[in-house]
Amino acid sequence: MFTLFKYLVWLVVALTGLMLATISISEFLVESAIDAPYDEKLMDFVRVLGNEVRATDEGVSIRPGAIQLLRSDRRDRIYYAVRDGDGQVVTGDAQMAPVAGALATGVPTLQNGQVGEEQVRVALLQIPDPRSPGATLTVQVAETLNKRAALTEALRTQAVALPQVLVLVVAILLIVYGYTFVLRPMQQLRALIDNRGSSDLSPLDPETAPQDLRPLILSINGLMARLAQSIEAQRRFIADAAHQLRTPLAGIKSQTERALSERDPGAVRVALVQLAKGTEHATELANRLLSLARAGTPLTSPPADVELIGVVRDTIAEHLPLALERGHDLGFEGPATGSRCLVRGDALLLRELLSNLVDNALRHTPGGVVTVSVSRDYFTDAITLAVTDAGPGIPPGERERVFEPFYRGMDVTGPGTGLGLAIVRTIAAAHNADISLTPGEDGTGLRIAIAFPAPRDAAAARKDGVSLPA
Repeated sequence: MFTLFKYLVWLVVALTGLMLATISISEFLVESAIDAPYDEKLMDFVRVLGNEVRATDEGVSIRPGAIQLLRSDRRDRIYYAVRDGDGQVVTGDAQMAPVAGALATGVPTLQNGQVGEEQVRVALLQIPDPRSPGATLTVQVAETLNKRAALTEALRTQAVALPQVLVLVVAILLIVYGYTFVLRPMQQLRALIDNRGSSDLSPLDPETAPQDLRPLILSINGLMARLAQSIEAQRRFIADAAHQLRTPLAGIKSQTERALSERDPGAVRVALVQLAKGTEHATELANRLLSLARAGTPLTSPPADVELIGVVRDTIAEHLPLALERGHDLGFEGPATGSRCLVRGDALLLRELLSNLVDNALRHTPGGVVTVSVSRDYFTDAITLAVTDAGPGIPPGERERVFEPFYRGMDVTGPGTGLGLAIVRTIAAAHNADISLTPGEDGTGLRIAIAFPAPRDAAAARKDGVSLPA
């Protein structure tokens, strides 16, 4: 709250400084604008006076009517003088200051000057001397600055300072209004959220906030609802993981105690074999849990073009020993040799995805053909990766549930962790790919297909980079 108050004080000080700067600039512009018409009038005076200069027997004179016109101003005093080529006053006010600098003939010139103690504005005009061809006279007309000063002061007060002060007052009132009706409710909302417990994700009441803040509160409520769902999903996952790990660990403990209590070497060996199997199962489960956790973490490096056929060949080569051991025919179908199938994403995750698909097919197929295929759509260039087996398949009612962590089909009795397809779905979602489960071409077995987006769709989908859902 104190920080916000200091910010408001700083804002008022800044506005005040801006107002003073604006007043200074406005005064300069006002003075320039005021000088222009008065200067024009003064130049008209000097032209009129120059036209009234006449040669006389005594020297030079000016028609009395022109002089009377100059003296008619009630607020300012007008001085005039006519000087010869030597700078001597031949008629007019002798106290006028001499002309400084050369003048152009026939063109009025303006200068600032002083007559006695008074500041004046002086207009100068060089004209031909009617007494002597080729000689020139200089006509001077000076005006005091009373009208200019009075008008400048009036405009400074009425047109510059007063509006600026009004703007400052209105700005301060708006700041106070914003603090009272906008910032203070936001501070109260922040305090309400800060005072909540870490487990309190209940929605905020939008009716207690100003109308403008209600959309923000609704967005916060939506975020907290999604966060609550995510926390609940994580809680269930941790509970399921603990439950799944408890069984192999209990078996390891039991077999260890049995081995320690046996005296017969044969019985000890049997216990150790079971212990090794339990350890292998626990290790596999832990590795799958780590894979699922890694798949649910946003990528720290930007996605790259991955040659999918190379990933497929490496994965098949890795699983060939297991396929041969179990009597499977593990093969590959894809584009012609030399073709490239680029997928935008992460090579390690794509290899993890395919490894889980192949491993599932080999585990749940009692022998027969397991085929990994890569195809490209002729019209869109979209890439589809599929793994087809000759196993028992998955009933339609279970095809969505098999992607849930730790779920295993009702008829599945073999080894496994129930995490393979959960990992597959997470990685597929990270690559904006669609996943589908269908029977094989002859209506038997299972075909799991991962359809990656076409290059133009992938470019749009990855504007913010590939990120994996938590």
